[in-house]
Amino acid sequence: MNTPATELQSPGQAPAIILPDPDHVFLARAERFEALALHHGLGEWLGFLGRLSRAQHKALAAAGHDLTPPAADVLARARTHRMPPISVASFERPAVWRDILRDIVGDLLENAPVGARDTLDALLVTSAEELDKLAGKLLDGEPDRADMARLPYVAAAIQVVLTAIASQLDAAGLALMEAHSTCPVCGSHPVVSVIRSEGPTAGLRYVHCTLCNTEWRVPHATCVTCGDSEKVTLHEIDGDDGIARAESCGACDSYTKLIVQGRNVRIDPIADDLASVALDMLVDDAGFVRSGPNYLLIGAAE
Repeated sequence: MNTPATELQSPGQAPAIILPDPDHVFLARAERFEALALHHGLGEWLGFLGRLSRAQHKALAAAGHDLTPPAADVLARARTHRMPPISVASFERPAVWRDILRDIVGDLLENAPVGARDTLDALLVTSAEELDKLAGKLLDGEPDRADMARLPYVAAAIQVVLTAIASQLDAAGLALMEAHSTCPVCGSHPVVSVIRSEGPTAGLRYVHCTLCNTEWRVPHATCVTCGDSEKVTLHEIDGDDGIARAESCGACDSYTKLIVQGRNVRIDPIADDLASVALDMLVDDAGFVRSGPNYLLIGAAE
């Protein structure tokens, strides 16, 4: 069903940028995956991603002290030139990211689905050089088809690294980028946009970074990709719960998911996005291209 996109009212004052909470972001995601898995046709997969999110939570808690933000002069220069301070295009990944990956893989192996075990076993013996190549291809957006099964785990480790660093920044010292589609912390694309129903951000629209879990405010009924506000349309599946919708743009033929918090529902951008892949298929069939990736979906999409 297609309906015109409309603007929601914006109550009170709200931050332009919301940094991730390292103590809760992956744990809350795991709990949402687990809740979604109970009555979902893709329950086994969503449950496994819940275990992956718990492994990320554990890895962040263990490695957080080894992950520090850029120096003050780097942060000041980034703000002056309106650039992401830990841009994935130039950020030098700390060597500990590979230890984080192996910790995540080790936690997953015990109860991993049969189809994932060979991939996880292989990652444990993959050389540091090869792991760095995989990470580079992932962030460059040019992965090889043969690497697809390994990339969600690589992405999970990088998410831990960037989330840990992002959480230590000062949101007041960051600048929004000119393009709505660029994360003000790491320069990645948003995975979805979110509208929550509680607190100072209630009714406002934020987009959620696919890598560092930062959120930044974007006006309603505005294309995240090109900024157009004249040819924006909402799509949803008739009879669905209404939590996930898709906002398409007729100007650039892209779309961004819109996750709307319902009553008594604790949404998570990554989990609710993956639980609504049927909506992606609907909008894809209509000729629109997704604006930003969900890196945990890469291997499953092949």
